[in-house]
Amino acid sequence: MTTNQEYSAKYSSQYIDLASEKIGGRAINCSDEWFANCSNLIKSGRGVFKKGYFVDTGQWMDGWESRRSFSRRWRANDCDWCEIRLGVAGVIQGFDIDTNHFRGNAPETISVEAAYIEGEENSDTKWTEILEKSAVEPHNQNLFDCQSNKVWNHVRLKIYPDGGVARFRVFGEVKLVSDNYISGELIDLASAINGGLGISASNMFFSSPSNLIMPGRGLNMGDGWETKRRRDNSNDWAVIKLGLPGTIRKVVVDTAHFKGNFPDQFSLQAANSNDTAGKSLNWQPIINKTPLQADKEHLFIKQLLCSQTTEYTHVRINIYPDGGISRLRIFGFPNWETL
Repeated sequence: MTTNQEYSAKYSSQYIDLASEKIGGRAINCSDEWFANCSNLIKSGRGVFKKGYFVDTGQWMDGWESRRSFSRRWRANDCDWCEIRLGVAGVIQGFDIDTNHFRGNAPETISVEAAYIEGEENSDTKWTEILEKSAVEPHNQNLFDCQSNKVWNHVRLKIYPDGGVARFRVFGEVKLVSDNYISGELIDLASAINGGLGISASNMFFSSPSNLIMPGRGLNMGDGWETKRRRDNSNDWAVIKLGLPGTIRKVVVDTAHFKGNFPDQFSLQAANSNDTAGKSLNWQPIINKTPLQADKEHLFIKQLLCSQTTEYTHVRINIYPDGGISRLRIFGFPNWETL
């Protein structure tokens, strides 16, 4: 099990949460959800606690919580479980089983199984254990590495013998299938569902740059990337690793919901490098410094400075001097040979 400090650096900055509701993850079945719904497992944040807020089943909890199973406590292999269909198929690198606010009702141990299912699950579905039975602590982020190198699209969290979990993160790498795309199709190279990843930013005081590459338009100002107000002469920036190397043919910058705090201007740069961490890149200009407007999708095609044949692996959006952007779309033609 890794430490929380290692989690921040290793998981969230290098991998995407394949189970996230934002990219289409869904809790599809569970053994019991008497106290709290299993769909909470894949929501954003760590879960909140409303002291003294009671519903028919008792204290309201922001997570998944099963009832007390007195009959199975002394049977080692009996458990409650929840099945999750991943938003995108991928290779799983690690887990965060977060028991935040579950202080006296967390499970004692957990395990995780996975499957690749085409269509609906049935009696022939083969589940493979990818995280062996492991102890978890209450009110804590419990972080585990995954040693499997196979591609999965479903996971099953098992809790022994019962209890509650606030959030379940399944960190990994998206694995695209070129057969799912038409030859010559223009795709969003930066999108999280195509393997894009927000890897660094000058500031993420209000929200993460990973929101920039989520599907759909932002739901509100919290569903974007927003920096705190600068009190110097510099500017803010965010770096996105593209899901696949490719040419850049069209860019969309969306300031949806940012009405009094959108950046005054932005510029875009790109680089081609094997440096997956994006720490030493030779940035090339893609769009020169350009004014932005409030709460609007901005489309850029003719403004692109790059060649139509040059491939890139990373982009860097610069905002002047600070503010918030909802989404960044980098449309281009991918190099499928890199899969």
